[in-house]
Amino acid sequence: METRLSERLDRVRVQVTGRGGSFVAGMNPFIRDVALWKAMRHGRSRVQVRAALLRELVELAPVMIPDDWRLAGEHLVPHQWGSFGFAGKVDESARHLLTLDVAETDHAAVRDAVMSWTGATPDAGSVSTGEVTDADAAGRGGWGREDSETVYWSLGWMENHSIRDYAKVLRIGFSGIKQEIVGRLDSADRSDAAFPQQENFWRAAISVCDAGILLGKRYAACARSMAEVATKPAERRRLAGIADLCSRVPAEGAETFEQAVQALWLAHILTCGEDGINANSIGRLDQILFPFYERDTAAGRLTRDKAVEWMVELACKLYLDYDVQAITLGGLLADGNDAVNPLSHDILEATRQAGFIRDLCVRLHDHTPVDFIEQAAGLVVQGGGIPFFFNDQCFVPALVNRGIAVEDARNYAPIGCIELTVPGRANPHAVSGWFNSTKCLELALFDGRDPRSGVQLGPRTGVLTEMDSFEEFYRAYAAQVEHFATRMVYHCNRGELAQRERGPLPCWSTLTDDCIARGRDITDGGAVYNYHSICFLGTANTADALMVLKSVVFEKGTVSRKELLRVLQANFDGGESLRQRLLHETPKYGNDEPAVDALAARIDADFINLMDRMRSPLGGRYFVHLFSFLCNIAFGKTVGATPDGRRAGEPLAYSLSAHQGRDVEGVTAMLNSLAKLPHAEAAGASAAIVEIDPVLVAGESGVRRLVTLLQTAVAQGVGQLQWNVVTAERLREAQKDPERRGNIAVRVAGFSQMFRLIDRELQEHIIARTKHRR
Repeated sequence: METRLSERLDRVRVQVTGRGGSFVAGMNPFIRDVALWKAMRHGRSRVQVRAALLRELVELAPVMIPDDWRLAGEHLVPHQWGSFGFAGKVDESARHLLTLDVAETDHAAVRDAVMSWTGATPDAGSVSTGEVTDADAAGRGGWGREDSETVYWSLGWMENHSIRDYAKVLRIGFSGIKQEIVGRLDSADRSDAAFPQQENFWRAAISVCDAGILLGKRYAACARSMAEVATKPAERRRLAGIADLCSRVPAEGAETFEQAVQALWLAHILTCGEDGINANSIGRLDQILFPFYERDTAAGRLTRDKAVEWMVELACKLYLDYDVQAITLGGLLADGNDAVNPLSHDILEATRQAGFIRDLCVRLHDHTPVDFIEQAAGLVVQGGGIPFFFNDQCFVPALVNRGIAVEDARNYAPIGCIELTVPGRANPHAVSGWFNSTKCLELALFDGRDPRSGVQLGPRTGVLTEMDSFEEFYRAYAAQVEHFATRMVYHCNRGELAQRERGPLPCWSTLTDDCIARGRDITDGGAVYNYHSICFLGTANTADALMVLKSVVFEKGTVSRKELLRVLQANFDGGESLRQRLLHETPKYGNDEPAVDALAARIDADFINLMDRMRSPLGGRYFVHLFSFLCNIAFGKTVGATPDGRRAGEPLAYSLSAHQGRDVEGVTAMLNSLAKLPHAEAAGASAAIVEIDPVLVAGESGVRRLVTLLQTAVAQGVGQLQWNVVTAERLREAQKDPERRGNIAVRVAGFSQMFRLIDRELQEHIIARTKHRR
């Protein structure tokens, strides 16, 4: 069923890619400031202020319907706005506020409201956890900090990185949700000790529903007014159709496929207005929309071609240069049967027709239909790393083993890059912390002392020269891991407590079970499932380094411990011959070498077991992402030279991929190494990018070869796979001539992006990855 874009959709595609995404160019940068000021004027609680802020944003944001679109709605806040307008723009405020009808006498009040909300003034209030001691701060870093004393990052406070219950909006609309809330509010026992807290949340949730209802009404009114002055019949019909859709949704439940798509998009706009576009994901699109698709196609109201058109237009609405609004296809139904349906195929076809990067993943299991895998593989071989693949046979058990009901586990979906959640039922605190195992290995070599700064960073566990066996060294490494992991969890737990006090998310809560039933915000234990997810970095480098220590240091004794420490501290200056021995005399992870692969599995399993012991203030567990995102670059800069032959400051390997250039035995060997790792215990998900030369997957036989690789990986228990189909030579051409040759899409680190938009350091990292030809 391969067709081309219509002329209308081609114009839509050019329009949205030209402006970089779905938002209103030239939007007044102080709209959110004014919305916050208005929301704070009536003595509301913090959760009610945030809900009212969303309602005011809907009221204030400009409404427009560009030419050619049939799907209405633009984001309330452009995605590049990371803070309120007053930050760094005080001198511009008067002119902008006047355009928003804010009297000059109120400008100071607007500024005070913004600064108070963002915590920039002393009267903003302090979190309930107090100050952190120097000892507990040791080893903690963050974005932009790349000094050698960083072992981990921690957040705990989490916004976006979610999948809300869009299916509920399509089912009963915001009016139906509001009725549910009002019913609970009216029937509640006022004398119940929990009622004041519940009432506080329910009133905030009602404001969220009002915002959703108003959003549709504003676009319906805009479309009607535009239709009244349109001169062409086709234009009047287009606008009248939009008015009809938005008059119903998202206020009421959808009845048709077109209404469902419109309701989904407007609900997404609303949720992104609360906490940003980044990693607010859609979830299982083929399952959410299929009831409407099935009903309309059976009644003759919808053809597959029309459905594809709507999916292309939705893709255009979701378009961003950097897109982590994940859409999931395939997988299992709640009863364990295969979930692939005709819409699953149509969304893949829409992706092909749209022809740009989007965040699309496919869930696989041992009964996934072959024709669906072939269609997905056909997209992969075109380049760009889309779609990427998740193994239900790993991740469903991983979730079930950590307290997720099997029906909910089968409904999992990735957020953003790879992080797993249960849509509309969980607060996953995705990427709540980041942990660098290779830094812990370095500290274990030097008795817990950072060799570059000289600071005693970790516990004293002995120097390598004093150790008599590999197992003694491994115990020192494990002690460093546990020391810093417990502190990372401590900071994540502080972040959770801080968010409960100061960062409620009423919109996310309104679209998450059981926040309404419990009368609690998602940050306060309202969700059915509450857990944190921690990224574990360094699997390949730590395993390779451990293999060197085990083999040539402790077992063979061909490299002295004293000499190894000397060359590591000197960053191999004057020790290149030894570095080459370290690189080549021991097996490296990624080549189906049992000894080193077993070490990789051991360090991953040990960290997962350690996190399984941890709990958050709300009783949530700690799941593990075997995933690095871009942090393998930043964390690499914090680690000195390591026994695997890596020089100081060089990047670590991406997620579970081999260290760049070391997987030399072919793609099958790489998959065999991956298969030995504990993916079925990584409830936050695992990740690996496999790079292959286009010659390996050329033609129909190449697609079939990729299908076989995917099926084999699923059967072996590989958790997640991303594919780059490109040559190093082609990427060098893109570097040399970015304007003409740089528009090549590549898989970067849980997301895809045009090569010319990636910084030089990251480009070099991608080029250095092995491009398998066999």
